[in-house]
Amino acid sequence: MPARLTKLKRTGTPRKVAARAAVADPRKRLLRVIALLEANLGTPVWDGPKDALEVLVLTILSQNTTDPNALRAYQNLVSALPAPPTGKSAALPRDADGNLDKVRLRLSDAARAVEAPDWARVAGLGPDELAGLIRAAGLPQSKAGSILAALHWLYGLTGHYRLETAIEKLGLEAALAALTALKGIGVKTISVTLIEALGADLCPVDTHVHRIVNRLGIVDTGANRDRTFALLKPMIPAGRAYALHHNLLTFGRTVCTARAPACGNCVLRKLCPSRDKA
Repeated sequence: MPARLTKLKRTGTPRKVAARAAVADPRKRLLRVIALLEANLGTPVWDGPKDALEVLVLTILSQNTTDPNALRAYQNLVSALPAPPTGKSAALPRDADGNLDKVRLRLSDAARAVEAPDWARVAGLGPDELAGLIRAAGLPQSKAGSILAALHWLYGLTGHYRLETAIEKLGLEAALAALTALKGIGVKTISVTLIEALGADLCPVDTHVHRIVNRLGIVDTGANRDRTFALLKPMIPAGRAYALHHNLLTFGRTVCTARAPACGNCVLRKLCPSRDKA
């Protein structure tokens, strides 16, 4: 998932509160996890709309590469096929030497800082032409195919290149299904797009979310992240998915890491059937 350009906004005053006992029912265990993470980390709050098509393309470019590489590919595309400027004023974060700050970079927010390409001209490219422009992101042929598939689908449905219109026309669930049916646009890619651009009430399943909810025994899906998303989605109370996603990301990067998780310092320890076994 794209990393941070601006610090994630949170409400509440974090305080250390730990689980006191095991919870047998997986859904009730999830509810307790949500409450404990929000108590300890605060409640992440969506920071407002971004152009959904721009976020989608940035997210496609970010697959299996670093965010700076994805951004470089996007900027190459914009330079080659610029649209009329809209006066975007946000700035990409820089370090003391003036270089792109890789720690503070949040790729989805580049949609607020970088002018978009001319999507009609992008859609008119052949796969090899587009691949040449986005090569910096890696897997150029695959990503070019995904971007073109999305643009052609969007234009066929709406007659223009505004993803928000397609979502309004189809509804969130139908749009999610239609986009994930396109070549190379998986459940994670479109769900990340929808929460970052539109604040959708979804919990995308990346490596951290998948690992943690399986360790906690909330789901048992092996390596199948899409299955995790499908099972987890109806279990999350309305309005809590965005915060859960971001809190699980933070928790997965700091405590419940892939290797050597800090089980002894984990506020969820008594809820976790995998404690001390990871």
